[in-house]
Amino acid sequence: MKVCIVYDSRHGTTEKVAETIKEAIEKYTNVEVRRASEVATFKGCELIIVGTPIYYERPLKSILEFLEEHSSELEEKKVAIFIVCFAVAFGNLGRWHIQNHYIKPLMERIPGEIIDTLVLKGGIGNVSEGEIEKAKRWATGLLDF
Repeated sequence: MKVCIVYDSRHGTTEKVAETIKEAIEKYTNVEVRRASEVATFKGCELIIVGTPIYYERPLKSILEFLEEHSSELEEKKVAIFIVCFAVAFGNLGRWHIQNHYIKPLMERIPGEIIDTLVLKGGIGNVSEGEIEKAKRWATGLLDF
C-alpha cells in the first residue's frame, strides 16, 4: 500500500504531526509527505491522509481549495483527516464545534471514503508529546483499513 500525507502548516505544528505520522508507518508501507502546494496527483496512492491546523476558526483555505481541486481523484481513494486545534480544551461544547466547524467543511469536499478523523490539541508551533503519541497510534491503525 502507498500512503500520501498531504498537509499545510502556518507555524510548523501540523508539519511536525505529518512527519511524525510518516515515521510511525514508514516501516510498514511506502509513504510520502507533501505540502498541498507540492501535490500534482495521487496516482498510485491508496490512502490519503490530509492534515490542517485550524487558523482563525477554520481549516486552512489552502487545504479546502486543494480538496476541491482534487475531488475527482479523491473519489476513488480512502481518506483520513487530522486537524490540530486548541478547541479540544473546551470539552463537549468544543467537540460539537470541532465537528461542525472544522471537520465538516473538510468532509464535504471529499467524495471518497473517509475512514477516520483525528483531532489533536495544539497551538501555534506547539503540540504535546502525548498528542504526538496519539497521532502515531492513530496512523498505525489506519493501515488496517
